[in-house]
Amino acid sequence: MTALMALVLVACGSGSDDAASPQAAGNSGSGTGTGATPDTGSSGNPGNSSGTPTASGYTPLSWTEQQPATQYTLADGTLVTRVGGRTRDRHAREMPNPHDTAGGDPYTNFAAHYFERRSHEVTIYDNASPDKAGERVLTIVVKPQWWLYGTNFRHSFIGRRDNDAPGPTAVALYGDNGGMKLLPAFTVTSGKEFKAPISQKDYDALPGDPQQTNDAQNLDVPPKDGEFVLVKRITRSASLNRNLKAGDLIEFELGIFLSGKHDDVLGRFNYYSDVMVYQVGQTGILPWYRGPSTDVAIPWDSHAIPVGALSGGTMMTLQEDTSNNPEMNFLQAGTNIAGVNMQSFLEGRRLFHTSFLTGSHTEAGNPTLFATQSGKAGPKFQQPACISCHFANGKSTPVQGQPLTTEVVLTGDVDANGKVVPDARFGGRLSQGLVTENKVTYDGRQALMKIAAYAETTGQYGDKTPYTLQKPTYVLTDVNGKALEMPARMSVRTAPHLAGMGLLEAVPESQLEALAAASAKDPDGAVGKLQIVSDLVDPSVKRVGRFGWRGTAATVMQQTASALNSDMGVTTSVLPKHFCGQASTGDDCRAADAKGPELNDKDLELIVRYSSLLAVPPQRHFKGEQPLAVYNEDIVAQTPAQTAAQVAAESAMQDRVAAGAALFEQARCTACHVATLTTGSKHRFNELRNQTIRPYTDLLLHDMGAELADNYPQGVATAQEWRTAPLWGIGLLASVNPNTRYLHDGRARTLEEAVLWHGGQGKASADRFKSMTADNRQKVIDFLKSL
Repeated sequence: MTALMALVLVACGSGSDDAASPQAAGNSGSGTGTGATPDTGSSGNPGNSSGTPTASGYTPLSWTEQQPATQYTLADGTLVTRVGGRTRDRHAREMPNPHDTAGGDPYTNFAAHYFERRSHEVTIYDNASPDKAGERVLTIVVKPQWWLYGTNFRHSFIGRRDNDAPGPTAVALYGDNGGMKLLPAFTVTSGKEFKAPISQKDYDALPGDPQQTNDAQNLDVPPKDGEFVLVKRITRSASLNRNLKAGDLIEFELGIFLSGKHDDVLGRFNYYSDVMVYQVGQTGILPWYRGPSTDVAIPWDSHAIPVGALSGGTMMTLQEDTSNNPEMNFLQAGTNIAGVNMQSFLEGRRLFHTSFLTGSHTEAGNPTLFATQSGKAGPKFQQPACISCHFANGKSTPVQGQPLTTEVVLTGDVDANGKVVPDARFGGRLSQGLVTENKVTYDGRQALMKIAAYAETTGQYGDKTPYTLQKPTYVLTDVNGKALEMPARMSVRTAPHLAGMGLLEAVPESQLEALAAASAKDPDGAVGKLQIVSDLVDPSVKRVGRFGWRGTAATVMQQTASALNSDMGVTTSVLPKHFCGQASTGDDCRAADAKGPELNDKDLELIVRYSSLLAVPPQRHFKGEQPLAVYNEDIVAQTPAQTAAQVAAESAMQDRVAAGAALFEQARCTACHVATLTTGSKHRFNELRNQTIRPYTDLLLHDMGAELADNYPQGVATAQEWRTAPLWGIGLLASVNPNTRYLHDGRARTLEEAVLWHGGQGKASADRFKSMTADNRQKVIDFLKSL
């Protein structure tokens, strides 16, 4: 068994929706990661037959690797918080002034070479002051992944400064904008704690923030463990103008100056980093939002996002989008990502944005992975890069009249026993990829499936307001446009957005089984059931399915291996054979199997950490949140009356969202879209353990009626049964793609239409929605858009 078989791999191209047929594993390739990467050896082991089956016949997931806790208390009472960070292009609270037409704040962007030399680990030690009772001391230790020329340390946010000069002159101000101290070599190494608090005398005696020359060290070699470590001692809050006490919020960020020659693209004189908000006296970085300060001299301050808006729990929920770049919200690392995982997250992101045809990065300014990733995709494929279907990590959307190249088209036939088997022509998946990269055209097409038209049906609400629904009809042709016979069995699936995949994997099966048992008494008959599927690596082991539109993947490894193989034509040690049809058109596909696994295990593990540790955006329009335009009133010219109107409008929307949530529950939508789940304590990533999350799903199968059915049953799911789709992040999908359509095949143009399509076990809830007043229906939609 290869190392990969012991991993839980999070979906790369997770638009693929049915578990791949188990195949014998091949040999893994050699690692080719960039920069300092943590050990990616043995990890979780739901891919083998270990574990004891339950009375229901399935084996719960388990992990042999257990990453250590990142938030804990030492024997002497020291509170410890360990997180990772990366470089940023600007401050978090920085919007362009009227002279800057760029739009948005580049804080959330990933600048060129983001995966090289641009990450660091941060450890916060929180102690009672040895000098004065009731006061606290923070010792912040930073271990960069690479050498730095220098580092500013800004803490205690005190407002902003703006003027009318051209350019982005809105500057976030901090009460302390000093440097850091350099610890003696090898005093801080992996697995060892720094002795905190450091006394003021000892701190003052440390060397100052290093101003290194380019010849001070070999820039081609990263620091040894503990060799280059920086420290900052904080006893006072400049924003509160007093010494620290338990309960105080301290906001800080690093100003990073990368070492390198002037013509070296890996060096850069001025970078920024994550804005972190820490509450003194308790562990963990807080997901934060900007709000009014209690000090009239400070216009805005950082606040902890209310618990009810923490969609991804305290560890994985993203901060408020002060950058006004909602399309970037699905791309960020979890707020409390472990320091040991940050560099792998960035390298995994690089792979996610890499074309497996040419090795080129999909974002400008980044180097090509010619030596490691080119020539892996195909010969049949839908898209050559994961991000091409999951654009900005959002969902894919079909376009009428165009080949369904960002969707999954499952194709099948029926054998003599009535069982669905792969279509002989296409091997179970239809490949339609045709792309040009570096002036070379790559043709991975088998045939072309398009939406020919939409069949419309009409209806009306209880108040007689009419509505129209659309259902797609498809046409299949060869690559030259000649009509082909449609597959006997077929299903079209859009690629879902990726936020929260790791958290859903961490939900214990026992919790899902309890939800299924409780649903047996549902007054509307919304009885959910577990999807039970074979393990991808060991088919004799049965697992609870939780991923994919019909829950056909028990782990995200199944999603990953299947998607890489069937959507991109990239084989792995888990699935070393391409999905090929029986017809002669599959000859080139079968011939490619001779190359063996095309993606090595180390790179798959990098994709794991990236996809597992993506943050979940917080719910928006919670009480206390402020309009972004008002927050920037010193930049955007407006009258006091305009400001008051914006505050009033935001307050009204907050009331509507709260009312919509109540109506959503009254309609009993939460019978299936369960608001909260709790992750277990066994997942290998500490960031995902013991979190109360709000995905609005029970991850169970429900009969959604004949109108939503296809003719492609899977596992124990009938053609009318679908897994309850998570709703977190659904309100941001239109920000990623203004033409976003909803439901499994993208038939619904709006969220309202998505509700109206609910039949079967969802019909009673849909009928209650139809009977609401127009204003109450809109309140429900406002609530959904806030998620």
